[in-house]
Amino acid sequence: MNMSEFLAYIKVEPFVRQWLVNHFGDPVTFPPQSIENATIRTFLRKLPPDKIPEQMKEGEVRIRIPDSKQKPVQTFNYLGPHAKMAVAECMEDTFKRNMWAELNDMHDCGCTVHTAICAWCENHGIDLDYSDTIRQRYYRMRDAYLRRGVDLRHKKRNKE
Repeated sequence: MNMSEFLAYIKVEPFVRQWLVNHFGDPVTFPPQSIENATIRTFLRKLPPDKIPEQMKEGEVRIRIPDSKQKPVQTFNYLGPHAKMAVAECMEDTFKRNMWAELNDMHDCGCTVHTAICAWCENHGIDLDYSDTIRQRYYRMRDAYLRRGVDLRHKKRNKE
């Protein structure tokens, strides 16, 4: 088996899967120094004797397992269920940071929120069927901070 063929299959939301594949390919290949690869390497272990290599299931995304000197992928190529949850949480956090950073300025773009979110989805390879889900997630994040008195929205000064 070629080193590049060692994969992990991790369940994520469909729109997160679309975002991952749009930015990192299929199978998803994270940048060498990414937090995702660091998380994967942290939890990699040898395939337990009672396990067989996994096959992809519905709702999962294919993730290329990074090779390293400390944990060669030919030997260390198994992620247990909780390790997969850790990687999924890491990918979800990266998705949320990207969504927040880009959607946070949309109130200044001169179009409706719906149109801005649809355009954001298009730019990130996310099916427009998920635009309302993205809108709800954005508002929930924003409102959670606002309830604590923290306003993270960008504000521009009027220089006139």
